[in-house]
Amino acid sequence: MKIRSAKDVEKLDARLKEELGIDVSTYRNEEAVSNFTELLIFPKYVINWTLRPVLIAFLLYIIGFFFLDLVHVEYLLYALIGLVLFLLSGVFFGLLFLTWRMKKDLWGIIEYSLGIMKTAVSDINQVSKQIKPENRKEVLSLVFKGVIHIVTIPMLSKVISDKIPLLGGVVNSFVKKVLTLVSDKIKFDEVQLEEELQKKKDEPGALKVYANTLSSASTGLEKILNVTFGVAQFPIKTFFFISATFLFLFLYLIN
Repeated sequence: MKIRSAKDVEKLDARLKEELGIDVSTYRNEEAVSNFTELLIFPKYVINWTLRPVLIAFLLYIIGFFFLDLVHVEYLLYALIGLVLFLLSGVFFGLLFLTWRMKKDLWGIIEYSLGIMKTAVSDINQVSKQIKPENRKEVLSLVFKGVIHIVTIPMLSKVISDKIPLLGGVVNSFVKKVLTLVSDKIKFDEVQLEEELQKKKDEPGALKVYANTLSSASTGLEKILNVTFGVAQFPIKTFFFISATFLFLFLYLIN
């Protein structure tokens, strides 16, 4: 089940409640996620990783007046077009820096989400009655999607929108896209599940196995995170490449 809209999230929530008897929204802890976003976002975070490249780009733009061989109308062209191209390149490069730094912190958020899921699977007895050999991988993946889309993303969105007046929409969209891709790609090891369940036939033991399996599932998530970050960064890299190319062409033609 892939989540692409608010209606998909509503269907996921209803499915978790009806089929598994789980209301994952009860596991929200806004204070915990707020602590993550303190590290993840503001205020020094954005200043260090986004504004500095912009300021460096503006400084290079000013230096250009002294090092470029400009005459007459070229000063006007450089003053207007050059400023726009330098700032655009600085902004997109700053966003790339920000996303590179965010990858490390998002890993902490994913581990936090796995922790919530581990608690949910361990605490709710209804899950054990619904997990069967033929559907256990699907159930675990469904619960993880629920945690990501019903718990983690809404809380992060709220904190980001409250603390980011200008770039909040961009950052929120990026974080949401990465977490969505991660939730789509997580897989649970069927062989490991079967081996562990053979060792523990009793219901509490089985629940413990499902919970412990989440820890092993996190091993492959780092690779998934790298791939999803590459996908999420692609538009930023594209715009940076375009703006930087036009900047170099402009400087070549005007000099």
